[in-house]
Amino acid sequence: MNDKKRVAEAGISSAIIVDDGYDEIPLVQELLDEDGWDIFFDDVQGDEAARIEAFSPNFDPSSRDDLRSDQEFIDALWQNRDAVRDLLGGLFDVYEQKAADNAPFLASAEAALTALGIPYTTHGRDFVNAAAAADLILIDLFLGIHQGANDRRLTVDRLKEAIAQRAGPLPSIVLMSQIPTIDEQAKEFRSEVQLHASAFRHLRKPELQTPGRVQGLILTLAAHRGDSQALAGFVDTWEQKAKEAVGKAAGALRKIDIDDLQHIRTMLLRFEGVNTSSYMLDIFDRVLQYEIEAHGEVLKAAIPLDEMADDPPPLMISNDRDTYAILERTLFVNPSRRSHATGAVWPITFGDILGPRPESTIKPRGFFAGRKDLVFFVASPECDLIRKDGLKTVLLVAGSLEEVDMTKPVLGVSGNTTPVLSIDGAKRQQVTWDFGDLRTVNLSRAKNLLKTSGDAVILGRLRDVSALGLRQQLLGNVGRVGEMAPLPRSFRFSAEIHYAQQDGTSQQLNLPAGVVLRGNVLVPRKAKSATLIFDSSCENDLTTAILSLDVATVSDGSRALLNKLKEQTRLRKLFRSGFQWTNLPLKTTQAAELLKDGEPLPERDDKKPKVEKVGMIVTGPDFVEQLGAEFRKSGLVFKISVEDGV
Repeated sequence: MNDKKRVAEAGISSAIIVDDGYDEIPLVQELLDEDGWDIFFDDVQGDEAARIEAFSPNFDPSSRDDLRSDQEFIDALWQNRDAVRDLLGGLFDVYEQKAADNAPFLASAEAALTALGIPYTTHGRDFVNAAAAADLILIDLFLGIHQGANDRRLTVDRLKEAIAQRAGPLPSIVLMSQIPTIDEQAKEFRSEVQLHASAFRHLRKPELQTPGRVQGLILTLAAHRGDSQALAGFVDTWEQKAKEAVGKAAGALRKIDIDDLQHIRTMLLRFEGVNTSSYMLDIFDRVLQYEIEAHGEVLKAAIPLDEMADDPPPLMISNDRDTYAILERTLFVNPSRRSHATGAVWPITFGDILGPRPESTIKPRGFFAGRKDLVFFVASPECDLIRKDGLKTVLLVAGSLEEVDMTKPVLGVSGNTTPVLSIDGAKRQQVTWDFGDLRTVNLSRAKNLLKTSGDAVILGRLRDVSALGLRQQLLGNVGRVGEMAPLPRSFRFSAEIHYAQQDGTSQQLNLPAGVVLRGNVLVPRKAKSATLIFDSSCENDLTTAILSLDVATVSDGSRALLNKLKEQTRLRKLFRSGFQWTNLPLKTTQAAELLKDGEPLPERDDKKPKVEKVGMIVTGPDFVEQLGAEFRKSGLVFKISVEDGV
């Protein structure tokens, strides 16, 4: 299937290019600070003023402040600029130069759309109506000559307005800019416009002139357009129906009045020892969840996610990927909710994780026995921690705080690791529980430990289902109680690429200044191996660098592996299926292996797919010494550094 058919089958049948270079007339705010105004007004005195009056009859050179803020006057002056060019000086020079500089880039964008057979129109700042119906939008980050915050805000606001007007699926978007920091800017832009990465790409304007660059981006967007729209539709439906559910839940809960609260307190809460506020917050949470679940539209919108395509694999965008943030929200109660006083007798409850108070001295003979890494899970039933006549002692399970380690099996039938716990809202760690180390604490000591000057704090509170799963591990590994499978974990990595030269010395692959190779380590549930996928934002630069590498400068023993990667079908796999079956923890040296051509991704994460070696993965600084004589035969050597605290 050729490229035109792929794009057409993906539903991309119309496009717009949005850039202020298409605006025919400069705006007042773009010229307000121009020094040329004073020179212009000084030169149009006396007889020269008549030349301006010929097309602007009310022209009065003494009203310079008013005129420079008058859009009609600027329109007239711009339209007649050739007739009075000698009087304008440099007034329009910056604006005209910017348009001239932009023209070749925009011409390349237009040529790319034409090559793919996509009809398009071009627009300046007034693009909202056209964008509301376009399947593909190529848009400039800064819609204004000053390239400042206001110009960027205009782009964001008008694009959001256009998306809000759409009746159908969301468009695919390519963001353009000349600024070198486009990678970071694009991340914020995508978040503000509320787009999924699969429907969004970005590039610097000079890249528009790289042959095939724009077509490649559009083909990538087309490959997963349907799946991306299904995901966006599900999120949008969930958001809208959640808002409706709030209204329905509030309507039901308004039927509870103060006499009901009084009855609840008299008949229930005074016996239980729970504050009315805490009890009602729990009631409201459950009623709202029930109303969200009642919406058939949400369930229907989720069904297309089951049909998501596995081939081709989607490209990775890692610079704002953070699955741990979502995972933590599914495991833990929000700290603000946790800190709300419940009125319970005990200062702790089922699911709490106790740890040493930050920045306090840990006593060698104290509760934490001098250990900064010791934490405890409260395993006693919540109801017995509420009442005055409840437990005399509480059962605790000891655990160790550790650096986040992707190789540990997470909570489940056999796992004993809580995979993420944020300390002080910032540093992320994990906990490995020791079900053979059980402790108890009485009420008096618990209160002393958790008072303002005490040795302990509550680091987090597991949600009921997560806490139940952990307690069941303790009580005999009898299985989970409806526990939701945790999200797959992922870690960011950065990389350098080296190779052996003819003399056996190491040389780093030459990349443009400022280009950093990044990607994600995707960890399966059983964590026996991982997949390393490079971030698609560096695909163009890395592809160019590898294809441009002169094999004559490379060690003879490495040429065969290098030539494998010089075939684009394999190169593309770096950014799609990635290095397969990479051992965890990452070894000092191991083979870098890609899926063999024609092989699908494995259906199970514990089954090794058919792979082929294309290089080596290393982690230490002394990899040349570690590889020894094999260095000359290693092909490209990918030096991987896993970023901490992802």
